[in-house]
Amino acid sequence: MKITTLISTAFLAVAGLSAIAEISFERSSCPIIVVAEPESHAPAVSVVMRADFVSVPVRVVSDQKNTSAAYEETRQAIDLVARKAKESGQFRTTMGVVSLSQHRGGFGLSSGSWSEPAASAEIYLLVPFSTNSGSIFEAGARAARFVESLSLPGKIKCELGRLQLAVENPEQYRTNLLSWIRDDIKKTRETMAPQSDYTVAGLESPVMVQQIDDRNVALFLNYSFSVSEKK
Repeated sequence: MKITTLISTAFLAVAGLSAIAEISFERSSCPIIVVAEPESHAPAVSVVMRADFVSVPVRVVSDQKNTSAAYEETRQAIDLVARKAKESGQFRTTMGVVSLSQHRGGFGLSSGSWSEPAASAEIYLLVPFSTNSGSIFEAGARAARFVESLSLPGKIKCELGRLQLAVENPEQYRTNLLSWIRDDIKKTRETMAPQSDYTVAGLESPVMVQQIDDRNVALFLNYSFSVSEKK
């Protein structure tokens, strides 16, 4: 499973089976927010629950041709988004990917000129679900209105990324999941091969989060269970 860990301004991606994100908001005693992506399969043992947040990636891009000006404008814009979000009391924020390079220009093969911005950065808005009746659409609209209301510096523009559901501290459900997995393995052995040997792997993996619909997620452990005949 691809795991993206965002801690303050650091970004790390690890390849694997699908994708989740762990976002920490402070360096000490920080809550962990795991962002879900849709899955194509339904895990055998899972807990279905309401999501806690909608994660809204905001990409900040500077169109400045001057490299140092692009860097400075991007920093100012990120600080502005974080400050205004905190002042509003509606969102949590955390940093994502920061890409800094010299401005590049040239010509495309089919449509005239193109350019690569010298600076771009991502900041995540986490919109809490205020009530059980809230939806990803309402949360996304709140985030969009917030971004549209900002007076951005210079030649900065903001683009919203894909909205995803998120859960706070899914590890708190590990004990329940392990108990249900144990019961499921016991039933499987009794039905298929009660006298056979069996192997379980992957129980140490992090609790994964799978998006089910526009409001609900499933939490599960990515484990494997195999049965072999005794010799």
